[in-house]
Amino acid sequence: MWSIVLNSIALVFAGVILLRIAGRKSISQMTIPQLAILLSIGSILGSEVGGKGLFYSILGTAVFIAFLVLMEWITLKWKAAESLLKGKAVLVIAEGEMNLAAMAKLRLTKEDLKKRLRLVGISSFEDVKSATIEANGELGYELMPHAKPVTMGELDRLMKTYFQDKPLSIVQSQPQNNLFANLNDQYIH
Repeated sequence: MWSIVLNSIALVFAGVILLRIAGRKSISQMTIPQLAILLSIGSILGSEVGGKGLFYSILGTAVFIAFLVLMEWITLKWKAAESLLKGKAVLVIAEGEMNLAAMAKLRLTKEDLKKRLRLVGISSFEDVKSATIEANGELGYELMPHAKPVTMGELDRLMKTYFQDKPLSIVQSQPQNNLFANLNDQYIH
């Protein structure tokens, strides 16, 4: 019984170290090869319970991680390998219109696309200049000019243009309860 506990602890440590080498991404950000390798690693580490042996389980996991690191390096060096192994972004909205053919290839329904847009705060297709489903499954988008939020720089320029004689208190004031203030102080000092 103690050998199972000790082997399990060794596998957890080896798995954490090897996966740390592989890099950190959440499952939603993983590409298909990364996810396949992660599932294989889970299977290999789980096979230790089936009696394959601690050394062989860790060795098998290390081989998968080495292959993953090699694939990541290859995709960094060669653009063609990147699109082949990781895939490309697919345009699903262009100039406010859904690209139904591309959506069909992705097996993405109109309702799925609407849900993704709502999750990022977009309420109308007409507000979207272009939207893509990225290789990791995330939604990328660019808003139409009329739907883009005003930046502080643009607001400052407008205020200077139209209200030259008034102080720019709106741009100069900082919120009292800045969520990042404590973090900035913590890492600066």
